[in-house]
Amino acid sequence: MIFSVFLIWLLNFYWNLLIDAKKEKLQSIVDVGATLVASYIDLAQKGILSKEEAQKRAKENLNAIRYSGNEYIFLTNSKAYQVLNPVKPELSGKDMSNFKDPTGLKLYVEIARVATTSGKGYVEYMFPKAGSSTPIKKISCIKYFPEWDWIVGTGLYIDDVNNSMIKFIEILLFACLFCIVTFIGVGIYFANSVVNPLVEVCKSLLNSSDSLLHKSNQLKDSSSSVKKYSNDQAASIQTTAASISEITSMIGKTTELTSTSAKLANDISSKAADGEVSMKNMISSMQSIHEASSKLKDIESIITEIETKTQVINKIVSKTELLSLNASIEAARAGMHGKGFAVVAEEVGNLASTSGKSSKEINTLLQKSREEIQRILVQTVAKVEEGQSRTLKVSEAFTEIVVGIKEINNQMMQVSDATKEQEIGVKQIATAMGQLDQLAIKNTGESENSLKVTADISSESNNLKEIVSKTEKVVFGLKKLKS
Repeated sequence: MIFSVFLIWLLNFYWNLLIDAKKEKLQSIVDVGATLVASYIDLAQKGILSKEEAQKRAKENLNAIRYSGNEYIFLTNSKAYQVLNPVKPELSGKDMSNFKDPTGLKLYVEIARVATTSGKGYVEYMFPKAGSSTPIKKISCIKYFPEWDWIVGTGLYIDDVNNSMIKFIEILLFACLFCIVTFIGVGIYFANSVVNPLVEVCKSLLNSSDSLLHKSNQLKDSSSSVKKYSNDQAASIQTTAASISEITSMIGKTTELTSTSAKLANDISSKAADGEVSMKNMISSMQSIHEASSKLKDIESIITEIETKTQVINKIVSKTELLSLNASIEAARAGMHGKGFAVVAEEVGNLASTSGKSSKEINTLLQKSREEIQRILVQTVAKVEEGQSRTLKVSEAFTEIVVGIKEINNQMMQVSDATKEQEIGVKQIATAMGQLDQLAIKNTGESENSLKVTADISSESNNLKEIVSKTEKVVFGLKKLKS
């Protein structure tokens, strides 16, 4: 099939090559006629010749051109009128729009269409040779000159191309027959030279298939064991994972309780610290009370000074009474002149008597105040000293409690941190065990796949053995291959 396709391609290539050569020849001839027409168009445009004279001379020159025996150059226009036909002058100037070749193609209409559309090109049609009525395939090359509405063209029959193609096919068939005979001979030679190596190959295939079958059976047994071990491993991992899950739950509860205890210890530590501050404030207050009781002694000193001053007042009162008495005596002696002074002396005496009485009362009150202050002072000092002593003991106890609670709090924080780390570690272990569980499941699946592949390999080994047997029959026919 490939050889046939190659031959068809080669024939098509050679045909296109011949047609291209024919078209190149036509193109060169049309270029000669086109050059001639272009030169006369140029002369007419320059005014050297009139248009009618230029067209006349161009037709005469084209009419005289012949090549390849009796081939010629013709002229037509875009309206399918025959402008010049050197071999049939009677057609010149006639309307050829209805002229058809044997296939029904309107030849001059098609030439006008190709020329006006592309300016130049090729037209294939059927046309009889001169002196013959049998139509033959022909190719015409055309070129359009819109200045005069002329289409310059010429055509060649391609029967010579067909003849060349037939000769090429004959040569190609002979070459193909020669190649086929040669290939058959070479094939027989190489077939004979391949038989012995093929026998060795069959032997090697037989040995390899037997060995592969044996190894596949071993692999099958091994895969079955791996599957069993994988199932056992998966069961163990699932049991371990369940235990670790329970441990994780217990550690989580322990972590929660530890965190709660740490929080309570922290709260107690905070409250103990507040109590310690309150105790210190109480000690400070007791010291202030002690200082106040000390100031009561200062009050007692002030009372003593007041008593001293009162005694001075009493002496002054005594002297005033004495002076009042002496003034009264002197006023009596003065008679009428000393009567007013006697009244004054009497009033002074009364005042001195009243002052003396008040001084005694003050002295009595001061004495009672001193006694009461001394009693209060003694009681206050005793109680302050007792309270201060007890407060110091309580403060020392609170200080020790605060230190202990802080130590407990630190330890609880350390325990809480350690428990959290332990919980993280156990969770990581649980995750790892879960991954191991998944891997074990995958391993089991892969073991099953391996077991299936092993079965396939065993089946393929049997198939290979059958193929070798068939190859053996093909090589040796009915004879049995001897090992």
